[in-house]
Amino acid sequence: MLRAAFILVFLLGPEVLGDCLAATDPHVPASTRVRCSTSRHDASDGGWNPDEQGEHEHGADTRCRCCGLLGQAPSITRILEVCDRVAATDATVLITGETGTGKDLLARCIHLHSNRSSRKLTPVACAALPEALLESELFGHRRGSFTGAVADQQGLIERARGGTLLLDEVDSLSSGMQAKLLRVVEEHAIQRIGGGHDIPVDFRLIVATNSDLESLVEEGVFRADLFYRLNVVHLELPPLRERIEDIPYLVLHFRDGFSRETGFPVVPFSSESMDWLVSREWPGNIRQLKHAVERAIILSRGEDQVQPAHLGHGSRLDSNGMTASLARPLAEGWDLRQLEREYIRTVIQHTDGHKGAAAELLGIDRRTLYRKLQDLEREE
Repeated sequence: MLRAAFILVFLLGPEVLGDCLAATDPHVPASTRVRCSTSRHDASDGGWNPDEQGEHEHGADTRCRCCGLLGQAPSITRILEVCDRVAATDATVLITGETGTGKDLLARCIHLHSNRSSRKLTPVACAALPEALLESELFGHRRGSFTGAVADQQGLIERARGGTLLLDEVDSLSSGMQAKLLRVVEEHAIQRIGGGHDIPVDFRLIVATNSDLESLVEEGVFRADLFYRLNVVHLELPPLRERIEDIPYLVLHFRDGFSRETGFPVVPFSSESMDWLVSREWPGNIRQLKHAVERAIILSRGEDQVQPAHLGHGSRLDSNGMTASLARPLAEGWDLRQLEREYIRTVIQHTDGHKGAAAELLGIDRRTLYRKLQDLEREE
């Protein structure tokens, strides 16, 4: 029975998401590979000591220099072992977690550890393309197979030969595309659109999703046979709200990286601003936090510290609220369409422009959000 296949499930705890790449460096002694940074957040007064800020003071931290994974991670030893073991095989990996938690970074980490690291990692955003175009992009086509097909074209699966294929938002695939993917996984071969013969393919498959595929299987939305073939090694990334002890380290990492890229001076975060950052829920997770830090650095330029006001504290979106921008509807007699338009805009602002996180908050899929945004643009 397919369910009896070897399924390895690892749940990354609230404190994890660490430096997978450093674990494979033969020049790094095993005893020092997983040394965790000590927290700089002073529990005695709830403040953040700006004099202790700076990545150079953290000692042997747990970061992936190539992938950007970062965390203080008491359980980092387990995660490093998982990445090592997974990367050493060609096992299919299913990465789950909310949007913005770093699924693409974890996929890249696995690829860079693997014996396929000299070849490309080919990412495919399944939800960003309509089905007809997605099929052509994945499988390629023969000349004349449809209007506009003026030449033979390799698909992304062929181009990933020898490397790793990352299918992001695999839950968005239609039943027809699921059946085609199942055949590829089973037979390691594809047929181009309009082609009449099989083309063998050799690649490592990693799939990512922010949905619960097992629930989608129970609902009849996702094929059970495909799910069992994808769920060989399952890695689940926690949302940022469940690993808040990592927020200070992420803040300093993003701050220092942005300063290096832009030449902006390294400005310390005040205790109040760090407390505010830690208190937020971050629906857009690490990606949203990164945008917030970069914006704060820009707004605080020329000042001694980053203060809560630079982070948006006191704005209409403060305390994860969204009501202030919707205070006018009754007074101005908005209709439902106007209300929807303003609410969508407010949610997108709240997630720092990240459409995936906005779609989750709105309770719709990303394609529906894109369609609504297009409709709103046409109305304007």
